[in-house]
Amino acid sequence: MKKRVISGACYVAIILGVFLLRGLVDTRLFQILPLFFCSLGTFEIARALKTHLFKGWYSLSIIFGILFIPQYAVLNYFIWENYGIFFAIALSQLLVLITIVVALIKKCSFKKFLVNVLPFIYPSLLILTMSYVSDIADKYYSLIALLLIFAIPAIADSFAQLTGMAYNKIRKGQAKKLCPKLSPNKTVAGGIGGIVGGIIIAVVLYFIFKSKCDISIWIYLIIGVVGSVLDEIGDLFESYIKRKVGIKDMGKIMPGHGGIMDRIDGMSFVSLFVCLVFILIM
Repeated sequence: MKKRVISGACYVAIILGVFLLRGLVDTRLFQILPLFFCSLGTFEIARALKTHLFKGWYSLSIIFGILFIPQYAVLNYFIWENYGIFFAIALSQLLVLITIVVALIKKCSFKKFLVNVLPFIYPSLLILTMSYVSDIADKYYSLIALLLIFAIPAIADSFAQLTGMAYNKIRKGQAKKLCPKLSPNKTVAGGIGGIVGGIIIAVVLYFIFKSKCDISIWIYLIIGVVGSVLDEIGDLFESYIKRKVGIKDMGKIMPGHGGIMDRIDGMSFVSLFVCLVFILIM
């Protein structure tokens, strides 16, 4: 428990530190976080799938994960302003296309193809939306979007755990399971509690920033609800991968928590949704 608390506190401290660097020094410094998430996350996914990957795909995946955010940042800030995201997506699509060609040559199954494609898509393309959101021209829109991305999963997870534990205690261990085959500890009550938590933090952010940005409370509510659901889906998707490859955690970088993917699985899905919403409302 002590290790879990310490590693969790260090994780939060790093995030807060990067946010301070972004606000006080240069917004571009925020890319430290997506770089960290993408490079380490891709490494963990590739390592988990290593025995199922084509020859050379493990190393290629790791190189891709390390360079994905830096190439976006260099292009976006110094070469082709505001268009770095298109090249980043194109790079990912190129590697997917190469994987398709190799899969056709090897005449492998569709399942085998999906496994080899995954490290070039997940979590890189989801994390890329976080980088894009940070570069939104309006500083308040950008900050609000980032706070929603980080706050909703954190609060939703906390509410889900507390609600699930409390209801399970009331039901004397007989609370209805949400998805027992993937995550036996998750309950329906916990899932509902997570949604409530997501709504609460979204409304709190609305009242904090309503004088700064003309964003309807309904937008916040939608993001709170959908974001909480996506956070749960992301967590279950990660559990599905781990069960398929027979591992408990994606890594050991965070004692008591697991790997970095065990922390950002839900957040990466939330990031994609928040990014799409803010593209539509701006």
